[in-house]
Amino acid sequence: MGIYDVLLGVDKAARDTGRRLKYRVLAKDRYNAAMAAEAMADRTLKDPGIEYCHAMKVTPVNQPAATALAMAA
Repeated sequence: MGIYDVLLGVDKAARDTGRRLKYRVLAKDRYNAAMAAEAMADRTLKDPGIEYCHAMKVTPVNQPAATALAMAA
């Protein structure tokens, strides 16, 4: 499990709205982080019938405590 920052784009029908959302999620990998963030963001849309979110970038968040433990081992 890790923490990921997910940048989402919001589209209306087939056009980019220019809106961007950023979510921080706990997931086992990048794919699951993207799916979880998309599901959370889809619930906040104004018109879910024609708007949808898609992941644009998924980056792991550095966890200093875990990194320090890995280096010590």
